Parts: sequence; C-alpha cells; structure tokens
Amino acid sequence: MTQSWVEPFYRKQFEWMNQNVDMEDAYAEFAHEVKEQVGKPFRVMLDIGAGRGDVAKILAEQGIQMTTLELVPELVEFARERSDGLVTSYCGDFYTFELPETFDVVSYFDGFGIGSDEDQLLLLQQIRNWMKKDGCALIDIYQPRYWQQVDGREMTVDAAYRVYHYDEGSRSLLDTWWHPDHPEDKVTQSLRCYSLEEIGGLCEKAGLSIVGIFPGGAMDFEEWRYHERVALHECLSYRVKVKKTG
Repeated sequence: MTQSWVEPFYRKQFEWMNQNVDMEDAYAEFAHEVKEQVGKPFRVMLDIGAGRGDVAKILAEQGIQMTTLELVPELVEFARERSDGLVTSYCGDFYTFELPETFDVVSYFDGFGIGSDEDQLLLLQQIRNWMKKDGCALIDIYQPRYWQQVDGREMTVDAAYRVYHYDEGSRSLLDTWWHPDHPEDKVTQSLRCYSLEEIGGLCEKAGLSIVGIFPGGAMDFEEWRYHERVALHECLSYRVKVKKTG
C-alpha cells in the first residue's frame, strides 16, 4: 500500500522546484536512452510515477502512444496541460489502479522502493500484469553502497535544501527536504535500496527475469561534480530491464 508520506513529499517537491527550467534537450537524450535500452521498436508505453510527465511528452512527440500513472493530482494536472493531448494521464495508486490495456513497455524511473519488500513484490506483480506477453519493463533501483557512503550529505535544489541519510535497519535512503524560510516544515521520502541479487530475487518471485542492467551516475560530493556513468558498485541507482518468465 502507498505510504502516508508519499503524496505530501512529492507535492512539496513540486512546489519548491523551478518549473520553468528548460530541460527539453536533457529529456530528449533520456528518451533516446530509453529506446536504446528497450532494444526494439515499440508502440505503446506506460510510465508510472511520471511526475511532471516530461519523459512521456517527449516520447509521445516521437510517435509513441504514451500513458502515465501518477499519484499526486497537481502533478497530473500539470502534465496534462503541457502534453497537448498527446498523453493519456491517470491519477491513482500504483497498487490498486486498474488499467484497461497492456503495454509494450512499462517504466518506473527514479522512485522504486516505497514501502516494504512485500509492497515492492506487489508492485512488480502489477507491472508484470501491465506488460504485454513479449513486453519489457525498465525500473530504476537505488544502490545501497552509494547511499551508505553519502550519509549526511546536504545540497540545495532550487528553493529547497535537502539532506541524505541511510537507515541501516531498513536499508533505505532517507531524503529530507525543507524550505529555508520554514526549516521546521520538513518532508522526507524513504526508498528501499536493493543490491542486484536482492532485486533479482524479488523479480523472480513476481514472475520476472532481469535481462539487462544499466548503471547510472553518481554525485561526487568531494569534487562537487556529477558523473553521468559510473560502475555498478559506485552508482546511486541502476536500471534493470525485466521480461516475463514463463
């Protein structure tokens, strides 16, 4: 089930971030990367946890029939207004929402890990149900080793401050945001981190197999520089490509 912190956190994050920054080139590059990772032509795609809908908008403009599923109403409305009718956008809970069709590709970028292992298993089973028989899913997984190493690091994002912590008991990244004018009003997201072996085991239970692994980047807080691609054991998150088994 969806945790109580989820909607307040993403609503505040949306409020505090600059929505007028032009990121079109970056999202176009991201869309190209998605197509490469899928590895074959596809027609229909579902993006869950779609946020502002930037990825869906770019892919829709490139001829992909895009559907998004997002929990926060303000984000859904923002995405709808910007998509010029090219994207079908639903507002709902990933764990209970029923969709009328299946998809060539299902994606969950930058957000997997909300709740318990049982919650992740349920979500993976949902993703499996949303996939066509020969479809695939792309899912970003937070890598525990990186978040252990950056515990306590702070940074600013537009109007907000944020600090990272790592909870060893739950093996979770804790990402806390606040506005400098109201430091008492803090919101925190908690995202379970998984080693490749752990996520592979969960996928297997859900009837999925990992067929591709794509390491992401990492922030070097000593040099204050972001590296776009690093080794699997150094990245802040990695992407897995999964397909149905059986």
